[in-house]
Amino acid sequence: MKTTIKILYCLGLTTALVGCSSLNVFKDSTPSASVEQQPLAPPPGGTSSVLAAAQIKQLLIGKSWRWKGPNNSGVTLYAADGSSLVEVTGKGTTGGKWEAKDGQLCESFSPAPFLPQGVPMSCQPFTGTNGNFMVGQATFTLAS
Repeated sequence: MKTTIKILYCLGLTTALVGCSSLNVFKDSTPSASVEQQPLAPPPGGTSSVLAAAQIKQLLIGKSWRWKGPNNSGVTLYAADGSSLVEVTGKGTTGGKWEAKDGQLCESFSPAPFLPQGVPMSCQPFTGTNGNFMVGQATFTLAS
C-alpha cells in the first residue's frame, strides 16, 4: 500500500512539472569552493518582506512550488510532516526534510543518483510577496 501511495505521489508531482533551485542541493553535485551569498533582490511585482515561520509553513504545506535557481530548476512538494519530494528538471527525484524558521526555509535532501551524498540541513533566507518568493538565490512560484 505504501508503495502505491509513493508511486501516486510521484506521478502527481511529475504531472505538475514544467520546470525550485539553488538551495544547496541543487548546485552542481561536484565539490566547489564556498561562494559568498549575495544580497537578495526583491521579487518582481512588489516589495520584499520577511515572513514568520508560521506564514512560510502556511504557504508551503500541501502545495507544489516551481523553483528556478542559478544552476537548476524543478518542482518541490512540501508535506505537513516536514518531508518533501523534489523533482530536479533533467536529473530526477529525491526526498527531503524541511522546516520553517522566521525568515528562513531550512532543507535537507536524501541521496539520489544525481546527488550521491545528499545534502545536510541548511537554511536560506525566505522573502517575498504577491506569490513571488525568493529562497536564497532561487525564485519560487506556485505550480499550477
